[in-house]
Amino acid sequence: MELDELEAQIKTLEDKKSGLIEEIKKNYGRIRYKKYEEKALDPYLKETEHVMVGPVRKKLRQMEFRISTQAYTPQLERQMIKDVRKAEEELKGMRQVERARRKKKLVQQDIIDAENRIKEIEEELKKIRETLKELYGKARTAKSANKQGVTFGEKHDHLVSMGDVVIIEEEGKDKK
Repeated sequence: MELDELEAQIKTLEDKKSGLIEEIKKNYGRIRYKKYEEKALDPYLKETEHVMVGPVRKKLRQMEFRISTQAYTPQLERQMIKDVRKAEEELKGMRQVERARRKKKLVQQDIIDAENRIKEIEEELKKIRETLKELYGKARTAKSANKQGVTFGEKHDHLVSMGDVVIIEEEGKDKK
């Protein structure tokens, strides 16, 4: 391989390595932000951990189903509709708790995703570093060989091999 080709490969790998390192930095920043976000949610969630959203939602669905499928007197139906509205108001107040719980799950998943991506990038970086180490060794060898005038696997055109000398002499004898 030529020295120029080696240097070009080294440069592309170095650029890729730099990009991956920047991506790792961004992911660490993202993890840090998500952990702060999670800490901010914790006090509210501890305060509201006793709040049960599921039973209220189930009760609301049952009341709506009963109203829509059964016939009641107008007075009883009005009372049931009032009860439905109360349950809806109660559920509306609980939506913030529900959102906070969902947000905490999403934040935790984001942290896990970012950590997994960092692991993937570190594996890629390890491979790139091994390749770079190999290329640096080849480049170092090629540079020192160029300084000393040694070439590997090539024959200079200005040199003539013994086989060529014999053929030239035989051609010279035939012409005389």
